[in-house]
Amino acid sequence: MKREMQNLPPVDSSRRKWLKTVGIGAGAAALSACVDSGVKELSAAGMQTEHFPSATPNLNDGLIRLSSNENAFGPSKKAVEAMQGELLNLCRYSDATVNVLVKKIAAQEGVSEDQIIVTNGSSPILFGYADWITKNGNKLVTSMATYEGVPRGAEFMGADVTYVPLDANMDFDLDAIEAAVTNDTTAVYICNPNNPTGRAVDAAKLTAFAKRVSQKAQVFIDEAYIEMSDAYPSNVQSKLAADGYNVVICRTFSKIHAMAGQRLGYAIMPADQAKQMGRMLRMGGVNYLGLVAGMASMEDLENLNTMRSRVGTERAKLTAAAEALGRPYAKNPQGNFIYMDTGMPHDEFATKMRALGVKVVGRTWPGYDTWSRISVGTPEETDACVNALKAVYA
Repeated sequence: MKREMQNLPPVDSSRRKWLKTVGIGAGAAALSACVDSGVKELSAAGMQTEHFPSATPNLNDGLIRLSSNENAFGPSKKAVEAMQGELLNLCRYSDATVNVLVKKIAAQEGVSEDQIIVTNGSSPILFGYADWITKNGNKLVTSMATYEGVPRGAEFMGADVTYVPLDANMDFDLDAIEAAVTNDTTAVYICNPNNPTGRAVDAAKLTAFAKRVSQKAQVFIDEAYIEMSDAYPSNVQSKLAADGYNVVICRTFSKIHAMAGQRLGYAIMPADQAKQMGRMLRMGGVNYLGLVAGMASMEDLENLNTMRSRVGTERAKLTAAAEALGRPYAKNPQGNFIYMDTGMPHDEFATKMRALGVKVVGRTWPGYDTWSRISVGTPEETDACVNALKAVYA
């Protein structure tokens, strides 16, 4: 019964069939077969191969994973093909390829190349920025119930972090945040669309806010989910950086590009800051296949538009389920997740969903002990999640 709800293939299904099921397709299946064949050859030659991982993603517990805002639809086919075509070049360092990606980003965002840093995922940028805060005044202002990378990193390093409550609509209270900024504030962190609420700040209001506040403190705008928003690209704020405002714009290829496992991210910031932080954060280089895939995915506009639509369709299923069950949730979410009041301790909700084959976030944000974030999956995964929600509240 559990396997039927998850719509998972039988245990003895071929790797090719499994990969097609999760949406990676024949290209990745060929890569998987290639890796497995290579491991068999090593084993036949008498070499120890236990430490060689399978090319198949390790899902461990067999649960439908709706806990990490992964894009279950998988990367662009063009990105997969680009990676396959570059496998024999993995012997080379990636500095020259980073420069090619930087040129593409600069052209797309209308900024200069010296304003851009590229890293293995956006996490190094977030934690590196937390370190930058501690060295430049040590004070951060942000909102309650937002992504933890910068604020928790800053707290861990000893910074003074001020958390401003969300407003009644679960939006950033920009007026209250601005009022909390003083002349000795180092930075303000805004995640837009916000994680975990999914709410997006009105673009014009955010632009005006950033122009004013950046006169006192640097404004860091985390746009991890911006390409998933309905109003993309009008929601983007990179023009602020292009116009010389004291802002940082952070992006990742983990979400709409579906490359969480390849680790690729970038930030746009003042050139002198980019020079300072870039040297520290690149740490000798950026993963080559991630760079190759990222450039191919950027150019595959048809895939990105299709992905936005598919995510929106599955997200609507989750909001409709919340409505039907009478559960409060953050309205009009713009990422690949919803944020719902479960009416019970979040860990109890996570345990009940897990028993039904669905993994959701098993933790929460301060002040939201009954709220849980639920990610979008493939159509089959989202349907299974909706069925599990109905069972929990039956």
